[in-house]
Amino acid sequence: MNFFLWIVTSLVRWIRLKIYQYEVTFAVYMLTPTEKFIFNSLLLTLLSMIVTGIYVYLPDHIRVIYSHLYYYWVGERPFISTSLPSISSVFRESGTQTLEVMYETAKSAAATATPIAEL
Repeated sequence: MNFFLWIVTSLVRWIRLKIYQYEVTFAVYMLTPTEKFIFNSLLLTLLSMIVTGIYVYLPDHIRVIYSHLYYYWVGERPFISTSLPSISSVFRESGTQTLEVMYETAKSAAATATPIAEL
C-alpha cells in the first residue's frame, strides 16, 4: 500500500512541478484568475486546432509529396495517387541498378497496384 501511495504522491508532485514551470516560463503566474482562464483557453484552443489540422491534413500532404517524388524519380504520374507502390519497392537496391531497370521496376509495381475502386 505504501508503494502505491508513494507513486501517487510522486505523480502529484511531478504534475505540480510541470504546472509551476509552465506558469513561470510563460509568466502566467502574474495574471489574475480571469486572465489566466482566457490565456489558457486560447492556448488550449490553438493547440487543439494545430493537432486536429495535423491529424486531418498531414497524411494527404505526405501522400502528395510522395506522389511528386514518384513523378520526379520515375517520370510519369501514377494512375491514382493512393495506389502508389511502396517506397521500398521503387527504390529497392537502387545503388546497383541502372535507371532503366529502376524505371521498369517502378512501372511494374505501379501496374500491379490495386486501384481505389477495387478497395
